[in-house]
Amino acid sequence: VTTILAPVEYVVSQVGFGIFKAGRFTGELMQVYKENQALKEQNEELRQNILNVNEVMAENVRLRAMLDYKKGAPQFDFVPAAIVGRDPGTWTNTIVINRGLADGIAKDMPVVTSQGLVGSVVSVYNTSAKVQLILEPRSAVGSLVQRQESRVAAIVEGNGANPLMPKMVNIARDADVIKGDKIITSGLGGIYPKGLLIGEVTDIVNEEGGLLKYTVIKPAVDFDRLEEVMVVVKSREPAAVLPSSPPGTGAQKPNTPAPPGQQQG
Repeated sequence: VTTILAPVEYVVSQVGFGIFKAGRFTGELMQVYKENQALKEQNEELRQNILNVNEVMAENVRLRAMLDYKKGAPQFDFVPAAIVGRDPGTWTNTIVINRGLADGIAKDMPVVTSQGLVGSVVSVYNTSAKVQLILEPRSAVGSLVQRQESRVAAIVEGNGANPLMPKMVNIARDADVIKGDKIITSGLGGIYPKGLLIGEVTDIVNEEGGLLKYTVIKPAVDFDRLEEVMVVVKSREPAAVLPSSPPGTGAQKPNTPAPPGQQQG
């Protein structure tokens, strides 16, 4: 019987051993698959943690710059705010911030960053506000060449032809303005206090058929990367006063009022 069944037992043994090996191999494959999935999850978690850390570090750099600016400008009281929206149709014209009436925000308050002037508040709600940027063509900011030898006063307004490069307009043809001049707010107009950095002159263009010229300004603020701002809720800067014209001379003031619909600062 043993002699007769020996071949059969051998075949059965080999088949059983093959099934055992296949089962063990399948189990090992499942274990490797589970370990691989676990490693993928850990890798994704580590990647997300790295992204979060990088984001926190970037935010920390921005907030530290804002804090340093706040310490360097004790004449102003600020309320920090985050940008929560932009108008898709006017990307360079308005932004929405997460501060409003409940935080002491009011219409016409200036908005800045550590880099310079952003714009002013035009609409206020309970927990949010809309800010008009200096890039808006209808805006008008009383401005001044910072260079001591010049001190030319004019108006900075948005440039419809180049939305990211506003213009300083109403400048006399022979006025002392050169490329590289820093442009600051003049404090005239009652909205923007004096001394806020607007930008730098990159080009000077003589207007055709007239006695005026305008300059192209590179804003100090990088509006494409704007995430947080500060609202100036109080200024202890003395208000600038327009010089009065002698009676009968017909002389005009340095900054003429903005046309209807424009905002002057």
